[in-house]
Amino acid sequence: MNELHLVRGVYDDPPPPSEEAAAAARTRMLSQDDTARPRSRRTWRMPLGLVAAATVAAVAAGMTLAHDDPARPQTGVQAMPHALSPRDMMLAAASQAELQQQGRYWYTHQRSGFAALALGRTGGYVVEKRTEYFEWTGRTRGDGESFYGRDFAGKPQTRADADAWRAAGSPSSWTVGSSGASRIVRTKSGAWQEDHPNDQGGGTFLIRGVGQFTYQELQELPTDPEELRKLLCEGSVRFIAGGSGAPRRCNGPTEVFGGVFSALVDTPVPPKVRAGLMRLITDYPGVRQLGAVTDPLGRPAVGLAAPLERADGRGKFQREALFDQRTGKVLGSRDIQLEPGPNSQKWKVPGRTLGYRAVLDSGWSNAKPTPPD
Repeated sequence: MNELHLVRGVYDDPPPPSEEAAAAARTRMLSQDDTARPRSRRTWRMPLGLVAAATVAAVAAGMTLAHDDPARPQTGVQAMPHALSPRDMMLAAASQAELQQQGRYWYTHQRSGFAALALGRTGGYVVEKRTEYFEWTGRTRGDGESFYGRDFAGKPQTRADADAWRAAGSPSSWTVGSSGASRIVRTKSGAWQEDHPNDQGGGTFLIRGVGQFTYQELQELPTDPEELRKLLCEGSVRFIAGGSGAPRRCNGPTEVFGGVFSALVDTPVPPKVRAGLMRLITDYPGVRQLGAVTDPLGRPAVGLAAPLERADGRGKFQREALFDQRTGKVLGSRDIQLEPGPNSQKWKVPGRTLGYRAVLDSGWSNAKPTPPD
């Protein structure tokens, strides 16, 4: 990624020097003595490309490039007055989203995980049940489409959970309770299973809660944040075959937040539409800008958060959407327990990640995609 695009996504270009400053610079240059004695020691010169990269990095981080001697006057690059704010980070990511490329096949590779209490004699600690899926769809009908899924290796969630797992003999599987049923979580991943491939499919894309669109109709979607809000929250659900379904509803920041995230992560909306959706939730009332964070896979991210309170007495949560600031791509989402409710289980303490969704890869390809090994 060209770091200059990152900075220009937030800050305007600097003004050109005045005529007086340019004339003074020319005078100083022409008055130098060509026979001046060279310096007695050699100096190492950084390649020009690295100089530019270092300069941009310093500007973006709000750093000062200064001489080693603090007594000497400061010259050269001056510091920005402050580092990028959380809002500026999101707007920079949105600017990068406008640069993403398109192709013939859209694909997405995602991993989801939810926390559950390991049961039985060796239980008593929290593990993550994880699932992966890989999906691709051709841009036009007849390009094909397919879906793959597999159980991904589970693991203890935190360091304390991992210590408890080892103390229990490091079992290779766990029984957990989920939605009133028992499930088995294993420490080894399963094989990919393809589900109903369709060689004649493709050409239709779903925006959850909004309706079905052809590739061309996606290109014609609005890019203005307010028009995109209307698209998500007003009118009725539409179908390719004609007709309409239930009314669209967005009641409050959490639902707008969820609708935008779903459109970004599950639908190949065009780059400028993607950027408009990111700008919509960045400034939406009730959505909080987190700034620099780390996603569930440990990747650096910039985040937004919306409040969520369960009606079933399980307390208050924070739902986060996470983005790569340098590329504008969605990295995923997670739900974090903020306050337990009267019906919360004891292990669901404040700060515990209860579930997440991570995007390992997504985008367009001109070659037919296949799931990773």
